[in-house]
Amino acid sequence: MSAKSKIPGTKLAIKSVSLNGVLKKNEEIKIDVGRAASELASANDVLKQENASLQAMKVALTQNADAEIMVAKAADDLKRVNIKLANEIAVRVGIESELDSMKTDLATVRDDLLQAQVTGRQAQQLALTDTLTGLPNRASFDLALHQGLVQAKRQSWGLAVLFIDVDKFKDINDNHGHDVGDRVLLTVANRLNSFIREGDMVSRWGGDEFVCLLLEVKDKNDVLRLAGKLALRVAEAVTFGALTLHTKISIGIALYPADGEAADVLIKNADTAMYKAKSGTQQVVLFST
Repeated sequence: MSAKSKIPGTKLAIKSVSLNGVLKKNEEIKIDVGRAASELASANDVLKQENASLQAMKVALTQNADAEIMVAKAADDLKRVNIKLANEIAVRVGIESELDSMKTDLATVRDDLLQAQVTGRQAQQLALTDTLTGLPNRASFDLALHQGLVQAKRQSWGLAVLFIDVDKFKDINDNHGHDVGDRVLLTVANRLNSFIREGDMVSRWGGDEFVCLLLEVKDKNDVLRLAGKLALRVAEAVTFGALTLHTKISIGIALYPADGEAADVLIKNADTAMYKAKSGTQQVVLFST
């Protein structure tokens, strides 16, 4: 953007504007002209007298000549003052023009900076959001989990990580196409997200896997009940035109601090519990049981 490069190097060519000096000179010219007029009037009065002496007439003529010289000089001075005044006005007009231009450039830079901030926030948001479901992505979940663990340790809270997998999702893609598969994932994401509390998080881990972070956990049975409700909600029929599907999920749970105190350990143990659920008869499995 041109305004960005223009502002740092902008230098106003401000000259010393001496309007006071110009105006003072103008007043001096007025005084000189007044004096010359007075002398001319005095000389004319003498020259009009019929009985004026020769000496008086010579003096009057000399005054008249001096007055004419004074008037001529005043005219020249006035011309120079007018030129200088015009130059000073031109300088001021130039300064005002440069200031107006600088204001415009500064406004452009301000708008560019605001746009850059918006673009930066949008880029950050995109980097932390899953493009298909609109849920926080894996990177966003990692950040939230690490922050949650810091708070849990500081406040002596419990914390739960739920690892969720859509069962037989490959069959959905193979039998109905990837467009239907994407719509199933979006439906699962919305149903999971509708069940969590403010402050908790559902994230798409990748493929057909989701993770959920529950903060301030007081009782593992509360987590098990919520996970059971999630499974039932996702299992409700979903219709796409003439196609009706029933989606099943498997959920593995790891609790802090019982099942691990580090983020990677909790995720690994929740994943292990999830595979245990997929291979067994229970949809929800707690790692420590």
